[in-house]
Amino acid sequence: MNEKNITPQFEEEIRQAFFIPPVRSEFVNQLYSDLNHHVDNKPNQTIRFGGIRPTRLAIITIFSLVFISILIISPQRVVEALRSLIGYIPGVGLVDQNAPIRVLAEPVTITRDEISITVVSAILTGDQTFIEYRIFGVPASAYPNNESQAGCTTTEYLLLPDATRLDRVQNGFKPVPQGINSADLVLPCIFNTLPGTTPENWEFPLLFTAAPPDLTVMPVTEISPTPQAFNTQHPLEESNPTSAPTANPVTISKEIKTEDGYILVGQFQPHTASGESFQLNGAMHITDVSGKTVSYSYPQDVNEALSPVDGGNFNFGWAAQFDAAGLAYPLTVQFSGTPLFPADPESIAIFTFDAGPNPQPGQKWTPNQDIQLAGHTLKLISIVSDSREGYSFQFKVDPNVSHADLQIMDYMPVGGGGGSDPDNGIFTTSLSYAQLPAGELTIVLSNLILIGDPVTYQQEWSPASPRTDLPADPTPQPGLCLTADALLNVQPAPEMFINGKALIYEKLDTGTWGLAVYNLDGSQKQIVVPNGNWGSLSPDGSQVAYSSTDNSIHIVNLATQTEFILPGTGGFNLHWSPDGNQIAYIGMGSNTINSVFVINTDGSDLRQISDMSYESIVGWGPDGNQLLYTVPYMGGSAWKVFVYDFLNGTSTELFTIENGTSKFLNPKLSSDGNWIVYRGQDNSSLYRVRKDGSDMDLLVDNINAVGVEWSQSGWLGVSLQKANPEESTIVIIKPDDCTAYVLPPALHGQLEGLFVP
Repeated sequence: MNEKNITPQFEEEIRQAFFIPPVRSEFVNQLYSDLNHHVDNKPNQTIRFGGIRPTRLAIITIFSLVFISILIISPQRVVEALRSLIGYIPGVGLVDQNAPIRVLAEPVTITRDEISITVVSAILTGDQTFIEYRIFGVPASAYPNNESQAGCTTTEYLLLPDATRLDRVQNGFKPVPQGINSADLVLPCIFNTLPGTTPENWEFPLLFTAAPPDLTVMPVTEISPTPQAFNTQHPLEESNPTSAPTANPVTISKEIKTEDGYILVGQFQPHTASGESFQLNGAMHITDVSGKTVSYSYPQDVNEALSPVDGGNFNFGWAAQFDAAGLAYPLTVQFSGTPLFPADPESIAIFTFDAGPNPQPGQKWTPNQDIQLAGHTLKLISIVSDSREGYSFQFKVDPNVSHADLQIMDYMPVGGGGGSDPDNGIFTTSLSYAQLPAGELTIVLSNLILIGDPVTYQQEWSPASPRTDLPADPTPQPGLCLTADALLNVQPAPEMFINGKALIYEKLDTGTWGLAVYNLDGSQKQIVVPNGNWGSLSPDGSQVAYSSTDNSIHIVNLATQTEFILPGTGGFNLHWSPDGNQIAYIGMGSNTINSVFVINTDGSDLRQISDMSYESIVGWGPDGNQLLYTVPYMGGSAWKVFVYDFLNGTSTELFTIENGTSKFLNPKLSSDGNWIVYRGQDNSSLYRVRKDGSDMDLLVDNINAVGVEWSQSGWLGVSLQKANPEESTIVIIKPDDCTAYVLPPALHGQLEGLFVP
């Protein structure tokens, strides 16, 4: 017995026998040393004890040592030590350490027809093979342009030298056996591309090698659920409470010790009866014993490995990563929400609506019609025909109603959506079709859903043992300007900013979302448009460009309230040139999806400057002769940064952002053209990097940064979203010296423009 290898069966037997927590690593090493001594250093002559074979004697010796150790040290810690075969690798997730970990020897890139695919990394463990690859250069024309088309869904696989095929499992592939250090990654096609539009049958020869000694593998501790009883009550049935205690819906199953804190993994399964569901009111909330809010992020590599909880009508796994310095235990993990349940599943209501023979996008009807459904009155406020060959229905309801199902009889929808606003008693349902229904339409309402009483569930947690490696007052890392703790001490903006302006996308008093301009002291609110979005404030703060519901770009003069429509435009992510004479935006081309366009603000000289797809504008150079933009890789959270030169009409690749979010990067170039800020992989932090890719720093750490805007004077504005998505805090920062101020609460939406004189 020369290796510290324990079979899964043995581990499971110990787990079932004691089911409790890890001893110190010194003890584990000493225990293995003892076992090696007893098994490997046997006498040369075989001696029988009561007819027991030597192999059985060795087994008895092993279990005796384990049992004695348990009695001396504590069963819980021994079992946790044996459970430590599961580890966590940042960027990969939970891994099995039952076998030596291997990695990709070197990246492999293949380019065909100007499409490049690079296998950038691989992690091979005892239970899975993790492969990361990136795709760049797929033309937009290769993807389906409507829901009736189907792209390729054939999955990739690994092919071993003996022709054994390893298919995908969870977020990786089946394990590559020990001793086999090569395999081919086979991509039959590029996912979701149409047949014949891109090269097929890609094969990447991969070589594997032992993981380097510095590979970070963090220990994972399994946590037994702590029994806590809750008395639950069915919503709106106060006269018939359920007295029987039930299990805590919030459980914590794993604890991962990171370099600066922990990752907690758990499940949330609220109490719901058959036919009921549960609506979360905001995100999970964590506090320490002093009541201090614990800022956390969602480790995506752990979330991807979480399996749904069996049973129930609403359940999910969750994971939260946080810094532990300065925290006081126990922590409290809290979920708040409301049960939703049907009023009467059999009840329906039918009404008619005449859309006319030729309804147009943007056309609006205001029936103000009362409709009775399951004992409740729903007032149909408006019907709007949208640009997706469909209709949006808005209802006013009583406070107990959440929403209802809606369908247009004899028409099959191809998409839909909606939402509710309980505070204002509004819910909206949208349906889209292959072809817009016209004429007299019959509408069926059913399945009215009611809102129960708010409820909060919580669970406490403390680490198995106190950490002594974390400073109580850690030294801030260079370049970091704002953390959750530092935010508490940021002072209000002084009077010197009173003449500045902020463009905010917010929920207005009417219940709709629109654009408003404020002075930076919260005064002089001016509603620009009640239902526009993707706003952009001109460099001098006098005009606002925005994307209108008519699918065109409008420019509003704030002083005169005059509005000008840029002809032939339609898009989002608007950026004014430094002189205010041009606007760059993301729009649709003939063979591209979401590419960069530029137009003069007088409506002339519309041109497309990039032929790639899914791009995002970073910003204009200070002289207006350059425009930076990003293009994402397909797969992974990486973005190529390009600069377009208006003088010679060419684009040049600058560098690749490796640690940005794949969801909404929101990159922005500083007014001096030196720095790019963008959102990190945690969808909560901001990074700053020079436009050549050097000097990358964490600027804002894990405080839900969403909206990002630079002023011409060098101030960086950031909107920090709260648990309620309708609310946010807006701060302004001078990144060079980390001077920061918080703007008044009146500015509470998403920042889309900033003017600081």
